[in-house]
Amino acid sequence: MEQKNDRIQIDYSLRFATLFHLGTGIRDVLVDRTMVRDSGGYLYVPGSTFKGMVRERCEQLSRLYADEKEIRRIESPHNAEAALLWLGNARPTMATRIFGSHTFPGHLFFDDARQEGDEKAAYAGEEGNYKSLQVQTYTQVRIDRPTHTAVPGALYSSEFGNRDVNFTGKIQGALECMPVDPGIYPDFANVKDQRNAPTYSLLLLLAGLKLVDRLGGNKSTGKGMCACEIKGIRMNDESIHAEQWENWLAHLDVLAHYNREDSR
Repeated sequence: MEQKNDRIQIDYSLRFATLFHLGTGIRDVLVDRTMVRDSGGYLYVPGSTFKGMVRERCEQLSRLYADEKEIRRIESPHNAEAALLWLGNARPTMATRIFGSHTFPGHLFFDDARQEGDEKAAYAGEEGNYKSLQVQTYTQVRIDRPTHTAVPGALYSSEFGNRDVNFTGKIQGALECMPVDPGIYPDFANVKDQRNAPTYSLLLLLAGLKLVDRLGGNKSTGKGMCACEIKGIRMNDESIHAEQWENWLAHLDVLAHYNREDSR
């Protein structure tokens, strides 16, 4: 089957249900682990951080529908030597089409997710600037895992963003993949404009976004719990109604056909 090259734009929101840490790796006076802020001093979610988590979820999901050979290929983008073994021998995996690899460039761009005007307004007032209230600072001590005791000299402080903060972002660019064969799932043939028929990689990306549930550091201690909501999708400059793409996600089992001869 001939592949499509779709122009994609996905608008999404991220809302944190717990405290979260998206660090800079830079110390600031008494705070050892500071949070990322934009030029205006507001917290934001780096696009690269969000992209990495979405990729992880997409790879986990695609393994459920892959055979043993394909599972090894899904893991290979994280290993430069293994990735070269597939160079010129096989087409890219669904995840590689979305995110790229050492040998296959991706063409989707994940913008930083930022707070909107209403969120920012909560930290501005007539009497002064309240941006410092975006974070809470906690002091912790590093624990030696074998002995379960505090490590001497390992006391440190960290900034954590407040819960219930909402960020909005975009994913946009080009996504090249094969459309889902209407013979596998006839409802995909009912798309009014077949230019906007779903592809395997698009289905995987949408499902990966819905699976994002944690982001940032300290996840093992319950931090960074969040939910990603897809606010809108445009394909080739046409809006895709939520009812339509939600119906697509109800049939993720079609992803198993990506590697079959009849899906080529």
